[in-house]
Amino acid sequence: MAVHIEPPVAAMARAWARAVCAEPGSSTAPYQLEPVLVDIVERLLHLARTEPFPVPQARMLGARLAEAPFERTRMLAHATRWLLGFPSGVPGSLVATRWPLVASQAIDSYAQALQERALAQQEQNISAKVSLRVQEIAALQHRLRHEATHDALTDLANRTLLQERVRAMAADPSRGVGVLVVDLDRFKQINDGYGHAIGDEVLVELANRLREVCPPDTVICRYGGDEFVVAANPRRDTLGELAHRVVAALRDPVWSSAGPVPVSASVGTAFCPPGKTCDFTDLLRRADRAMYSAKSAGGRRFALAESGDPELGTAVAG
Repeated sequence: MAVHIEPPVAAMARAWARAVCAEPGSSTAPYQLEPVLVDIVERLLHLARTEPFPVPQARMLGARLAEAPFERTRMLAHATRWLLGFPSGVPGSLVATRWPLVASQAIDSYAQALQERALAQQEQNISAKVSLRVQEIAALQHRLRHEATHDALTDLANRTLLQERVRAMAADPSRGVGVLVVDLDRFKQINDGYGHAIGDEVLVELANRLREVCPPDTVICRYGGDEFVVAANPRRDTLGELAHRVVAALRDPVWSSAGPVPVSASVGTAFCPPGKTCDFTDLLRRADRAMYSAKSAGGRRFALAESGDPELGTAVAG
């Protein structure tokens, strides 16, 4: 009975593949590696017979050991052992003499490819970390900017952001700048009667109502403890309409954790027409004076401060 003798290249490739796949953490099967190893070794043997000595081709074959299906294997030591120890031919023959040189070039190229892959992975990891850090810094800058320009309790704009936005509004010659000063009526009585925690609940709820009733392009600012300022950029003076809606929105009780809390507000407006120089301090002073006129008239109403004596209006029916 004839005994099948496996060719040396195939036998070596099988033993090599099994040894590699037996390494801890390997997820590759021997059958995936064997045919590729056979092809590489046979090509290296062919190069050992070629004149002149084919260094570039040998290095290209060595680099293949770092590519699929070997990219998830650790086998530099195995490659060195199996290639240098492979009986390539009869001792003293051309192939046997040249084989160590050919194998060494392939091994050196494989090691270089592994090093380049490791460096590329390291650069990718560093790049990912840098990108994440940049995003974190940008998010932190955004948060710090938001905290520097917004009220901590209501998250409305603060005085700094209000002035910045009004300056931007005033730079548009086709639009005017309008200001509403909104002052809560008898808010001290709420703090004294219900406590400051309930007072804070009231302020947060009324801030939300202002957001709902004011157009998206307005700036709503918590200017003081119980005082809000709304800045708008209309083409004509429509502040009376907005003031009416604000007074109406702030007249219903606030349902707090202590039960319903009665609220109302007095509103004063001032408007700087398009094309005129806008002095924010003067605009705010005029709106504030109009607000006090509304408050002196009993509150729960608004006053327009665009001519001589403020014109009073109310949003309270009945």
